[in-house]
Amino acid sequence: MSRIWTILTLVSALGVTLLSQSTVDPERTAGIRVMRMINTAENVVLQQSGKYVGLAELLDHRAMGGARADFATNGSVVFYQGKQVRLVLSPDSSQYHAMVVPVDTCGTAVFSDERGLIYTGKVLDCK
Repeated sequence: MSRIWTILTLVSALGVTLLSQSTVDPERTAGIRVMRMINTAENVVLQQSGKYVGLAELLDHRAMGGARADFATNGSVVFYQGKQVRLVLSPDSSQYHAMVVPVDTCGTAVFSDERGLIYTGKVLDCK
């Protein structure tokens, strides 16, 4: 009987651990979603024109799948769900760095470049 309780306790602990690790961070999920859109659209643009384009042009490109309405602009600053979106091109437009960063000092940031790899990170010493 004690062996069964030991097994049940271990299975319960494993379940709680897996559940706590799988909690969804909506900020991170939104950042990854927009980064995938940017990477996909930039790839389409590259195939068509041989170079990457800036964020203003990219948002209006058909490769963004009509997602323009999901973005807000304030002058030259672009936001997606309250996070700032930045895209920097190399001088010859053969490379780019894209990021979705929190406006506040705390939160999750998402980064990518022309390789299409997506990275996430949190601010250190966030209070």
